[in-house]
Formats: sequence, C-alpha cells, structure tokens
Amino acid sequence: MAMNEASDDLGVSSNNRMHVVLIPGFAGFDALGQLEYYAGVTPLFRRWQEKHRDRATAVLHYFDNFPTAAVVTRSERLSQYLVKRFARGEFSSDDRIALVGHSTGGLDIRLLLWHLAQLAKPVLTDGGRGKNKAVEVDPREILKRVDRVVFISVPQWGTNIADWVRTYGTERKVVVAQLRAAVAASQLPLVDAFEHLISSAAAALANTDVLFAVQDALRETEEDTTKGPMHTAQAQEAASLLGLWLRHIATDFSAIDDLAAQSSSDNSASPAHFTPVQRKQEQAIWKRHGIQTLSFATIGNNPFDFPKGAIPRWDLLKPWTYPEFNKDKKRAAETDAFYRMCYRACAGGPFKCPPHSDTLVVRGLRSGEPREIAAWDNDGIVNTASMLWPNQEETLLVDGDHMDVVGHYKRVRAIQGSDREFQAYDLLKSHSGFISATFDEVWTSIFDFCVPVKAS
Repeated sequence: MAMNEASDDLGVSSNNRMHVVLIPGFAGFDALGQLEYYAGVTPLFRRWQEKHRDRATAVLHYFDNFPTAAVVTRSERLSQYLVKRFARGEFSSDDRIALVGHSTGGLDIRLLLWHLAQLAKPVLTDGGRGKNKAVEVDPREILKRVDRVVFISVPQWGTNIADWVRTYGTERKVVVAQLRAAVAASQLPLVDAFEHLISSAAAALANTDVLFAVQDALRETEEDTTKGPMHTAQAQEAASLLGLWLRHIATDFSAIDDLAAQSSSDNSASPAHFTPVQRKQEQAIWKRHGIQTLSFATIGNNPFDFPKGAIPRWDLLKPWTYPEFNKDKKRAAETDAFYRMCYRACAGGPFKCPPHSDTLVVRGLRSGEPREIAAWDNDGIVNTASMLWPNQEETLLVDGDHMDVVGHYKRVRAIQGSDREFQAYDLLKSHSGFISATFDEVWTSIFDFCVPVKAS
C-alpha cells in the first residue's frame, strides 16, 4: 500500500488514540542506562505533533525485548507486552496500534501477527486463581486494532552477517564472557580494562564510536559515593541492566539462526525462512484485518573494490578475503574499521536476491529515482535486497547504514552532569551521506503513515 494512500483512508474520532510502538532490533534494549536504541525520535515526534494538530492523538511507546533470543521468544514477549496494555486499560477498545520494527524487530512483528491469527484461546495476564483470577484478553482484540506496520531495515529473507557470525561462535562467546567479567568486577577500572581488551584484540578499533559507546555504558556502572545516594543507585541500576543484558546474550543467541540467509533447519520458525506459501498466507492475514505496511531499506557506502561476480565469503583462515585486503582506499577513507568489518562480513555469503535473481530495482526516498540493488549491497548489517519485502515497489531506499536510521548517525554530547560522554553515536561510520534532514524525513514519513487524520 502506498504511503500517501494509506495515510488518508483511516479516519478516527478525536477521542481515539493511535499507539505507535517502537520495537528494537537484535540488541533488544529500549535503553541501557542512558543509551537509547531509538535516539532522537521522541523530540522529533513532539515537533511532528505540534505541526499536525489535525491528526489523531498519538502516543509513543518504547518496547524492550530480549537481546539475541530466538524470534519466537521475542515475539512472545511482544505479545505479552500488548496483552498487558489491553488488560490494564492503557489501550482502550477504540484505540488503534501501529507497530514499528527495526531490523530483527520487524521479524518479531511478523511472527506476532502470524501467531495472533492462529490463537483460539484467550491469553491470561495479571492475576492467578480465585478472587485474583487472571484477566483474559482475546488475541483477536489485539489483531483487529493493529492498523499499521512499518518495517525499517528488516532482514525479511535473512542476512549474510548472521551466517558469518554463527560460524565463529567460539570467538563470540569469549568476547561476551570477558565483557561480563568486566561488568561483574565493579571495583575495577572498567573503562581501562575494556580499552586494554580492545587494543589487545584489534588495535584498529581503538577510535571507533562503538568503543566510545561501550566505554560510556561501562562508565555509568561505576559507583562514586562522593556524588550522593542517587548517583550510587543509578550506577547500581546501570550495572544490573548491563549485566542482565550480557547474561541474556550469553544464554540465548538463537536469533543468529533466525536471521541467517541459509536456514540450518527445515522447521525454522523464523519469518525470514517462511516459504512462498506461508508469505502469501501472512499477507492474506494482513489484508483480512486491514493492516497496511510501509517499508524502508537502507544501503551503506561500499568501501571495497570487489571483483566481478560473486563476492567470496570472509574466511578468517584466508587473509586475501579480509576487509583491509581489498578495500578501495578512496571510498574507505571516511569509514572506520568496524564498519568495514561488518560490511565485508555481510557482502559475501549464501544470500541471493529473492527470488534468486542477480539484482533488484527500488526507488530512492529523496530522489524517487530507480536504483539497482545487487545481492552484496548492504547497510553494514543486513543485505539491502533482503529488505525489499513485502512491497518492493513501494519500499523507500535510504542512503544510510543500519544504525543511522534509528538516530545513531552522529555523536551527540550527553547532558551536563551525565556520567557518559555521548548520548548518541555514529555506530557504523559508513560515510553514506545520512544527515539530520534525512533522519527527519524518514521519521516524519513514519508518523504521517501511522497516525491518521481525524475524522470530520
């Protein structure tokens, strides 16, 4: 459904509200300490509301999920979140819902809607037996109130980087274990310890924004009794949140299989691995319930001089496949090592442009001009061609990397008095041309699509 068409045909009264729920990707969190997943969206939303008083009353919600857990687990948690909102009256019977998912969050939404359409029994929440009997919520009551779904950089067909990461599971576990040890050792200078870990493992990462983000997260966990009891409590909370987040990652990393371009199971529950028949069925569910979708695809700057034909997989045992071996010096000059590593891991692998073609064509968000997309094109995390579903013709292509589009495209200083140095980062320094005006345009388009004009 075209964005302009969709935003005009749903009218609601002035008493109804549109609940816009932002669902995070692979990392799962809404906020880790003061680090926000969707950075800068709230102030933009408030400015949008001021300019669009003819629109329905909108409420912005931030949902936090389990990081790296299987999509079936993540979608169940999202279901529980929505059920509780209904049971507690936060969502009224006349309200409507828009679900906005970035990356893995889009797969969480797809599986949620798939399961809600098949549930026959009420879902129980907030209670037990006897006088405290649990509240029953009919899953159909949720499904029929979901009007809009927005997919942002979603690996609808999987992504090569997931296939690459699961190949090196031992190395990943070592890094996570060392991070957990650093957080647990609260009496140690955590920032210094982590700097040593990074410099000893890969000196090239020393000046990346990813390092700054981790440093800030660790800095927030360090207690300083001279700053008063509130600071101590906040440091303890930050340490607990970070420790729990890392524990989740160490315990359940199943999402990597769900995100892979090549399924390791014939019975995968991941929507990325749905058959053509299942995809038609889920689209039929959306149509039956009046759910309209809008998709954004992101494409990062290619810092490499790839040979013609298929891109070889990055193999740690083959130095000639390493990112620094075949980078284009001019194009790579403005990127950082972390982005090049991610881009290279995503470029080579089993992913093919669906339906197994060499290239696809999509129109640009700003120019409207058609662009040809190759299988190896990506945004540093997800192959761009994988994002062109369910509506390739209407998908809007954004020049930017995977984290630009959720607000991490430049460093933003933290508020005065904060323990952290920055509040937002250029997490994947891709030099793709993404600027504040692009961020505003993307999210204005999202709010325009999600929130209808009031009925006259």
